Amino acid sequence: MAERDGREPAAGSPGSLRDRVLEFLAEYGERAYIVLRAAVDAAFHAPRHGLRLGDFSYREVAARLKAWGIDYNPSMLLRALERDYGVIETSYRSGSQHWWRFLDSSAVLDALEMYERGVSPTEERGGDGEVDVELNVLLAQIASLQPYSVLEALRRMAAKPRLGRGEILQLRRIAFNELELAARLLEKAEELGYEGEEVRVLKRIVELAGILARRLLASAGAEEAAKHTLMQIAYTSTGRGVSLPGRPRQG
Repeated sequence: MAERDGREPAAGSPGSLRDRVLEFLAEYGERAYIVLRAAVDAAFHAPRHGLRLGDFSYREVAARLKAWGIDYNPSMLLRALERDYGVIETSYRSGSQHWWRFLDSSAVLDALEMYERGVSPTEERGGDGEVDVELNVLLAQIASLQPYSVLEALRRMAAKPRLGRGEILQLRRIAFNELELAARLLEKAEELGYEGEEVRVLKRIVELAGILARRLLASAGAEEAAKHTLMQIAYTSTGRGVSLPGRPRQG
């Protein structure tokens, strides 16, 4: 991207800020979308614990990316959002913290919705660009699954040495709902040749679900084998030549 002339972005209408967000997304692609989504999620959906010094912090954005299984440092894109596009501004900064606020959160949300629908800045201004209908349908279907929330739930389960009953029920619900749909959407994405970040998240969901399933099956198999061994001991100890400690051999 060509460097800006160093001036502050001109304050404009919500529409102009929305266009700047769309230009940012068009310039940096899926990673920009994910980072901005993480910032919005932190600003509007994070639990309100402790003192908040702005809409979102670097730590919150980085934590969400990590929870979603994305290994990426958002510093460069957050800096571009502030310095190059004038979408956010620093509200607090210290040696260990950096907080920002959105200059117009409604314009940001509008731009994200347009981006998810596949609308480019040119199309919004009346250009004659074509919209990929099939791709837009696919993206809408993926978004409706809330894949990042599903991924975060699976990652929490995968981090535990043993699943409780409630978590097993949650995994069952995911397996018969989101996971089945995710598999279909992955097939559709492959047909369309689409390999965006959302597809990688769906693949990670399927992978984690498989890991959890194999762990549960292995655990169930081990328990069944243990039960079988105990039954064999009990059976053979009743007169088949094996005696338990403290019990005389029969025969």
